[in-house]
Amino acid sequence: MPSRHRTLFSRFLLAILLACLPAPEAAAWEAPVGGVADGQPIAVVDKEAQRFFWLKPGSVREYVCTTGKGKGDKQLRGDLKTPEGIYFITGKRRGLDFEEYGGEAYMLDYPNPVDRQRGKTGSGIWVHSRGRSITPFESRGCIVLNLGDIRKIGPELKPGTPVLIGKKARNGPKNEPGSGEVERLTREWLGANAQGRHNGREAIRTLEGPGYWVAWVADSSKGGSPLRLYWEQHEGAWRLAGVAGQK
Repeated sequence: MPSRHRTLFSRFLLAILLACLPAPEAAAWEAPVGGVADGQPIAVVDKEAQRFFWLKPGSVREYVCTTGKGKGDKQLRGDLKTPEGIYFITGKRRGLDFEEYGGEAYMLDYPNPVDRQRGKTGSGIWVHSRGRSITPFESRGCIVLNLGDIRKIGPELKPGTPVLIGKKARNGPKNEPGSGEVERLTREWLGANAQGRHNGREAIRTLEGPGYWVAWVADSSKGGSPLRLYWEQHEGAWRLAGVAGQK
């Protein structure tokens, strides 16, 4: 084969090999452990340290936890990874196998609207316990606490509670610069789409996740999971990536 043809053939083979490689995952997200605005309790999970933090105004409680056997951010059903991002408790399941789940579990809304847009699959990501002591990185993707700890924290894991899951937890404020613009956009959207169910004066809470923001109305009196808006920024312009929760 002439030298020129060998070079072209080698480049062709290299292009095929590169195309067959899996796409790299996004940079690991670090969940912020900061102040709690407007009295909103939040949970923060540090996957690397295997720790579950419960934040309320004026207090931080720390518990040992275990997360997925697979390392990195969850991408596909069955990859045994724990997702990274901002999720919300949607409800509680009772009557589960005691040895595997400690009898009950608190469900998370994975995949959220941004996850689905990014092609992530899977379901059944819960916060629960076991009928025995936990060991590091042993779950199939869930966040698992020891039985005595889930009995302390469980009654506070109400629908609508934010759960921030990161490769690490970092010290810092919950909201970085940009929350004001997200709040403004959310108020505009509610004014145009909420059909009078929001009076325009309610407090809006915002949290920044891995490449997106979540905003919701700070009104716990209605119960259930709040209406949540997911915002992304592309080339300086904001767009609504999805809506979840009560409508």
